[in-house]
Amino acid sequence: MGTDDQHKKRKSRNTRRKRIEQKSVLIALEDTKSSKYYFEKLLQDKKLTGQVIFAKHIGTDPENVVKAIVEHERKNPTHKYEKKWAVIDRDDWSKQQINEAIKKAKELGLCIAISNEAYELWILLHFQTITRYTPRAELNSKLKTIFKDRFGIDYSKSSQDIYGFTVGLQVQAISNAKELVKMHIRNNGELNPCENNPLSMIFQLVECLNSLYEKDKQCPCFPLRGV
Repeated sequence: MGTDDQHKKRKSRNTRRKRIEQKSVLIALEDTKSSKYYFEKLLQDKKLTGQVIFAKHIGTDPENVVKAIVEHERKNPTHKYEKKWAVIDRDDWSKQQINEAIKKAKELGLCIAISNEAYELWILLHFQTITRYTPRAELNSKLKTIFKDRFGIDYSKSSQDIYGFTVGLQVQAISNAKELVKMHIRNNGELNPCENNPLSMIFQLVECLNSLYEKDKQCPCFPLRGV
């Protein structure tokens, strides 16, 4: 192999390495099962394992999800990330807890993928639109019915391949999630994660991960002003 060919290969590797470094993403999750399994499978599917790092889980409350990002960066000061995401649920946390976590995240330059009321809404949006207030118990009930009818299995938070059952419907889920954002902005003038149920900003994180190898794509980040 000639010197020019070796130079081109080396340059290509260096360019790719630089691009990967620029495109790496850090994620802190509020749970250790459902969303973790989903995103792990997505990373495997997109061959992004290694480019996306999960911060060590230190608690489910919004404050600790944000803190997990801070702790990870403190222990890994030389690693730079294009985006850092805190994934939280509205659940039964107080408005003060949610709003303080969002405020802190913005101060730190973090993105927030928040679901109101729960992460399960993101999965449900793969199968149907939903526009009215829906508590966690109802979300789970709907998912159990859908998974039993369509796939002959019981839906469970501990299932490790929900991504595999839903990936073919991901475009629809993103569209449905964006429609919810539009609805809340249309009705209220802006997004209010504490009040807007149903709402799932998980779609922004999914789009961000899908964009890692698409040079001209931008990684969207909460808060969303338009879709």
